[in-house]
Amino acid sequence: MSITIMQADVSQAATIATIGKKSFRRTFEHLFKSKEELFEYLEHTYNPVKLARSIREENNVYLLALVDGVPAGFAKVKKISLNEHIESLGQTELQKLYVLHEYHGRGIGTALLKEVQNVVKDIYPDYIWLDTHISNDNAIRFYERNGFKKMGKYFFTIGTQTFEYHVMGLPVAVEVANAC
Repeated sequence: MSITIMQADVSQAATIATIGKKSFRRTFEHLFKSKEELFEYLEHTYNPVKLARSIREENNVYLLALVDGVPAGFAKVKKISLNEHIESLGQTELQKLYVLHEYHGRGIGTALLKEVQNVVKDIYPDYIWLDTHISNDNAIRFYERNGFKKMGKYFFTIGTQTFEYHVMGLPVAVEVANAC
C-alpha cells in the first residue's frame, strides 16, 4: 500500500466534496434529529463550486491523500486562524481532516497530519488547533496520541441543532538554528 499526500488544486474539488460528504455523514449522521438539515449542511458545505473557491483562497491549503492512486482522505488548513481558547496570536487551524471509513487504521490520518505540520513550518505558528465533536472518541484519541490537548469547548449550530466540540491545540516547536 502506497500513501501519497499532495496539495490539492481546484481540479480535485469534486473529489474532496465526495470524501467530505461520505466521511461527515458516516461519523455524524446519528447526531442529527433532522436528516433534511444534515443533507442541507452537506450540500452547502461540500458543494464543489464552493470548495473550488475555498481552494483558491490564499489562507487555505487543501491536502489530498491517495492510497495506491485512489483518493482516501483530505485535510484543510487555515494558515492564520485565531481561537479565543488559545493565548497566542500565532495560530493555524486544522479545519478538517477526513479519511474515508474503509481506509481507517492504515496510517492515512497520520500521513495527512504530518504533511499539515510540514506545510505550517513556513508560517511559524505557536499552535495548530482544531475542534472535534465531544462524542468523536476515535478522533479525540488520534489527536491526543499526536500531541493535541483539550483547551476548551466550542459550540456550532447546524440548522436547529447546536453541537458541542472540544477545542484541541498542539504547540508547535520552532526550531531556531544557531547562527555561527
